[in-house]
Amino acid sequence: MSLSRSFAAAAALLCAAGAARAQPYDPRFRWRTIQTPHFRIHFHQGEEALAQVVARETERAHALLAPRLAFEPRRRTEVVLSDDSDDANGSATPLPYDTIRLYAVPPSSGSVLQDYRDWLRQVVQHEYAHILHLDRAGGVPEAVNRVFGKLWVPNVFLPPFFVEGVAVVNEAEGDAAAGRNASALFDMYARTLALDGPFPRLDQASNPYLEWPVGNVPYLLGGRFMGYLQARYGPEAIAGWIAAQARYVWPYAPSWAGEDWFGGLGFAQLWSEYAAAERAYAEGQRARVRERPVTRPAPVTRRGGIVENPRFSPDGEFLLFHGRSLDDRPGVFRVSPDGGDVRRVAGVDANGTLALRSPSEALVAIGEVWREYRLYDDLWLVDLRSGRRRRVTDGERATDPDVSADGRTAVYVRRTGAGEMALVRRDLASGAAGPIFARAGAQVFMPRLSRDGAVAFELHEGGRRDVAVWRDGRVARVTDDDALDTAPAWTPDGRFLLFASDRGGIYNLYAWEVATGGLRQVTNVETGAFQPEVSPDGKTLAFVTYGRAGYDLATIPLDEATWLEPSAAPPAPPAMADGAAAPLASRPYSPWATVTPTLWLPLYSSNGRDSIFGAFTGGADVLLRHLWAFQAWWDTRGTALGSGEPGYAFAYQGGWSWPRLDLSSSMAIAASPGPPDRLQRVSNYANAGLTFTWTRLARQLALRVGWSGTRYESVTSPAFPLDPVPEAIRFEDGFLSDLSLGAAYSDARRFVRSISPEEGRLLTVRLRVAEPEIGSDYSLARARAAIAQYVRIPFTRHGVLALRLSGGLAKGSVGGDAPFELGGVAGGVDVASLVPGAFPSSSSDQLRGYPAGALAGTGLVAANAELRFPLAGLRAGRSTWPVFLSRLHGALFLDAGDAFDRPGELPFAGHGFEWEQLRFSTGAELRTEFVLGYYLRTDLRVGVAKPLGALLGGGRAADRAAGIDAGTTFYVTVGPSF
Repeated sequence: MSLSRSFAAAAALLCAAGAARAQPYDPRFRWRTIQTPHFRIHFHQGEEALAQVVARETERAHALLAPRLAFEPRRRTEVVLSDDSDDANGSATPLPYDTIRLYAVPPSSGSVLQDYRDWLRQVVQHEYAHILHLDRAGGVPEAVNRVFGKLWVPNVFLPPFFVEGVAVVNEAEGDAAAGRNASALFDMYARTLALDGPFPRLDQASNPYLEWPVGNVPYLLGGRFMGYLQARYGPEAIAGWIAAQARYVWPYAPSWAGEDWFGGLGFAQLWSEYAAAERAYAEGQRARVRERPVTRPAPVTRRGGIVENPRFSPDGEFLLFHGRSLDDRPGVFRVSPDGGDVRRVAGVDANGTLALRSPSEALVAIGEVWREYRLYDDLWLVDLRSGRRRRVTDGERATDPDVSADGRTAVYVRRTGAGEMALVRRDLASGAAGPIFARAGAQVFMPRLSRDGAVAFELHEGGRRDVAVWRDGRVARVTDDDALDTAPAWTPDGRFLLFASDRGGIYNLYAWEVATGGLRQVTNVETGAFQPEVSPDGKTLAFVTYGRAGYDLATIPLDEATWLEPSAAPPAPPAMADGAAAPLASRPYSPWATVTPTLWLPLYSSNGRDSIFGAFTGGADVLLRHLWAFQAWWDTRGTALGSGEPGYAFAYQGGWSWPRLDLSSSMAIAASPGPPDRLQRVSNYANAGLTFTWTRLARQLALRVGWSGTRYESVTSPAFPLDPVPEAIRFEDGFLSDLSLGAAYSDARRFVRSISPEEGRLLTVRLRVAEPEIGSDYSLARARAAIAQYVRIPFTRHGVLALRLSGGLAKGSVGGDAPFELGGVAGGVDVASLVPGAFPSSSSDQLRGYPAGALAGTGLVAANAELRFPLAGLRAGRSTWPVFLSRLHGALFLDAGDAFDRPGELPFAGHGFEWEQLRFSTGAELRTEFVLGYYLRTDLRVGVAKPLGALLGGGRAADRAAGIDAGTTFYVTVGPSF
């Protein structure tokens, strides 16, 4: 490995610090830190009170979980609490040090995280269980870490369902009525997988799952599988297996470590027994449901995935809903009550809770990037005919809207910061708004207005979720128990309040009679029934149902005669203990506690005669404001250098400002970029840049302005001093000063079952100029641009027409090298394609069928067209092996391009730009999407390409005249074509 490549590889380890967070924290945040015996809590303004709660909850989690998992970290765990997203979540990583990141917002009503006593306690326990699991190392890995710093953490390499399973089984401190393992939603997911199958095999559960329930599989099956093992062998077996796995040099065979703790059985056999237990349990549940009349609704949609928030139009002509399937863009859709005329009326990437103001206008909560660094929900009025939207709130963090029958008033939920929430009423004409209900520690969701002005809503308080009604400033509970009661909806006549509840273990719809307080069960389903909505005439009940493909809409007649006696609800739990305590002291945040190095690596490179010895280190503070990497080495190359030469490389990236700053510097001994051949000291004094970003959920734009200054100094004499070197290509010592400008834009999109981007485009532009006017001894200029466009082929299942056009122009040459080259696939691995969440690239220029670099010049033009089509879903692996074949797809392609000479420049191609010189090639590729190490997804491409020559000119004769030896070529490479 060369030193430059080793530096890049080592720096990638450092980047793990920010892997869980692609966008930096808002530079406007002002941070403080609370220190406890085992944690440091970092928080920004507005989060002081919640940070105190986090400090208590983290120590509580440590006291509970460290003995349970029989491990205690050596240093404090860093916890970052930020209120910059309206999507409840958290993350944890042991690299480069133990870090937990928390978003200060409770889960939404329909979230799979909704089953909690205390949302913050549950997320803290889940993430700290990750730390106690993943941070552990023993045996050889521990010995390596003691020498080189935290580098080798074997448990990180487990399949994600193991990683998430350990956290899920520990997230509710053994409370049988809370956490995802107790969730009726997760129970429904598992029950449907078991009964309607096929139940995922162990290899499928270990890798990205491309069918519903998609990303929930690691949490769903991992949590339930770990719960199965814990019930059978005890929590000490889980802890023992974790400790044993942490000692293994080869981490990809967890059964080896598990056999000593799980009755001598490997995970393949344990998984088979667990799957059988799930089926038996599901069959028992279904049998209990069938003891009473089963509700058989009429389907309205058959989309699957996510379908939510159904609303009848005021005239009853259609239903509006938010949908996110596995095959197309999410958005607001309309459908007639009989299931006909389904169409998208507006794209909505996040949230999508809505209410109808009229048959032609909806009030929709839409999540979007706000002021570059935050993801907030806001209300928009959406025209259902044109899809145009008009903003109602701006940064108010508003969601779950409902609108009065006259369309004048809206009620909704406002997130007020630090985990608090309020019910708000707004006059849509004047914009005047104010809270009508807020109480410390109370979460509110899904308000619905009655015709007389009452507001029904979900109230989560005291460790339980009930339906409550606000009327004239007073709040009364409709339910008061330990069931999860959600999504209330009034009947048009106001007689009943409908809602969904998990009482009885399965979500069904219930009706509460306003006059009497009586409760009846409206549905009796085998999977689940959610989010009721009654038609304006009061005759039809629409609701969200569930099946193997996910959620959908269905209807039944609203007939009281079919209603049943309700399933019993568990009694209300005892009041939760007051966690009030004396506040802990805080101090201004300092990066020094975390920015110092956490690892170092020895590096070595050799050409067989001379050696380079070096070391790498780096660091990143927990707020990702300062990331740096440093490498130093000693180069023994050649006796002419005497005792050798030092070298170094330094890189820094700042996340404390907009635009973001990057800075690097290096010095190394290298071969001269041009003749006469000799060794030179290449001193890059500075390579500095500012990156401006404009980010939205569906598109990204980045612009970087940079300057680089590099000096070339000869340290040895030319190898062949008597050989003449033409002046045009002679490379002299000097200083290269160049300005650069780069821009990248993407709105390309792919979906769960896509084989490639299916719509949108990628655009990249790069400019570079070095002239004496800016202090350069060299005169160079480069301009390069590429655009890729993706078009989904109508009436196909993920067929795509992918088009790419690129070109470049150059002035000057460094040592006689051609600025641009064009040819076929050179092989190798596109590393960027393996990085999850990386900014997409339009990839390199290619003219498949021709030798790599066959065409060269100071100008370049290339075009590619591919017809991409899925072939088969392989979904093939073995047990928990870290290689999984996901899908098979193919492509037919036509490439065209040429490299040419610009007037006054060195003649590399022997001709200027001429249409007659354009080369063409055609061929096909068979592509296998595969997964390495459970997380890294890319394509293995096996191709055949045939050069066609200059079709507009001399055909293949033009190739022979240019000395190009090209014929039908077979090749294998890894990574996308573009």
